Amino acid sequence: MPGLRFLTITLFLGLALSSCRPALEPFRLPVDMSFKDLVSGQPYDTGSLRGKLLLINFWAAWSPASTKELPELAELAKRFGPKGLVLLGVCLDDAPPAELLVFAERQGVRYPLVWPGEKLLDEIQPLETIPYTILIGNDGKILGRFRGPFKPRDLREAVEKNL
Repeated sequence: MPGLRFLTITLFLGLALSSCRPALEPFRLPVDMSFKDLVSGQPYDTGSLRGKLLLINFWAAWSPASTKELPELAELAKRFGPKGLVLLGVCLDDAPPAELLVFAERQGVRYPLVWPGEKLLDEIQPLETIPYTILIGNDGKILGRFRGPFKPRDLREAVEKNL
């Protein structure tokens, strides 16, 4: 997927330049944020995400920090999914989908995995690091950003506080 390679290069350039930018202002994610299903490449239905506490994790299989986080995220999804948390894994890797799915399965991931849609990345850039996790309230407002490897306790507390 040449587009994902371009995205990866753009991401890293953005990371290098983002340290010179002022802090981002709080904002709400766009109503028309989009994703593509990791397996089919078809648009992912985001209708079920509206009005829910949403945890979006940007990850890549080549990132050791992402690998370290995936089991904790899988546990959060299992523990808090029945209480209303929706977890979405946004893959920034250009490996074949089958390989990514096997990798995620080995990490215990049972939540939806998607590719980013163009609108979403345009709205939240710069992604300062991978992994990058965003907690979004049921009104679409960003409640927390977890850059790099998150501290499991901090993320758990943020989720519990907002459920």
